[in-house]
Amino acid sequence: MFQRCGFADAGAKLQDADYVIVGLPFDCTASFRSGSREGPDAIRLASFNFESYNHYYDVDLAELAICDLGNMELGADPGYAEETIKEGIALLPKAAIPIFLGGEHSITPPIVESLAEQSAQGALGVLVLDAHLDLREGYGCTRYSHACASRRILEKKGISAYASIGIRSGCKEEFSFAKENGISYNTSLDVKEKGIDYVLDLALESLNCERLYLSIDLDALDPAFAPAVGNPEPFGLTSWDVLRVIERTAPRAVGLDINELTPAYDRGETALLAARLAREFIAAKAKHQKPIDID
Repeated sequence: MFQRCGFADAGAKLQDADYVIVGLPFDCTASFRSGSREGPDAIRLASFNFESYNHYYDVDLAELAICDLGNMELGADPGYAEETIKEGIALLPKAAIPIFLGGEHSITPPIVESLAEQSAQGALGVLVLDAHLDLREGYGCTRYSHACASRRILEKKGISAYASIGIRSGCKEEFSFAKENGISYNTSLDVKEKGIDYVLDLALESLNCERLYLSIDLDALDPAFAPAVGNPEPFGLTSWDVLRVIERTAPRAVGLDINELTPAYDRGETALLAARLAREFIAAKAKHQKPIDID
């Protein structure tokens, strides 16, 4: 099921791991730029650019028990990919924190479904950073499309609440669906005008959960910071905004995915950002092992 590869400082065995890196190289529903199947390995390669020591958190990743399982073999059918992702997650140690490297955003619904089903610690809240609402019922003749990712997340059992930050794109029907169903989202303009902490406070208040899953679609960022994504949208978040979200949410997070990197569309800058975000998440989680105050 897994093909071996390596993320920097990930030398632990699976049975000893506190953090598990898993690549999900699937992009068969790409609607503009394809190539996110190359994302996981591009992030791994970029991860070797950074020092193992994070001075902000005073955490050395080389001293942590991080395991990289490599990439799942997901085939070309989205339904098969979803079932394979769920089967793979069932094999992971329950105590380890998983970090999933995409791949397109369609990887996220089966991840959150699996993590919600496995836990006896209460329902799971999902925070998504994204430029797009992703609330379509179907797109491109499939309900599994990356354009439907948030709609599918909302349907999963065990998901207590959902919120998204960075929104600036969607069809009219998606915005109507969000309004009619009371779906919490904040736009990138909200972040620009009010600040990321204010917007994050609103999102966390609406989630109202101790157990949180964080999904980062890299197109949430402005293309000036992350040009190599499947569906780039101008007027987005900054890299500092996303770093702040990680800093504040990692302590309570039960997992993370970073998705929609299409490495052919720049010279490696977006992969470097993705790798650094993953490493910041691990360092923040290792430093703080108790939930943060959302007030």
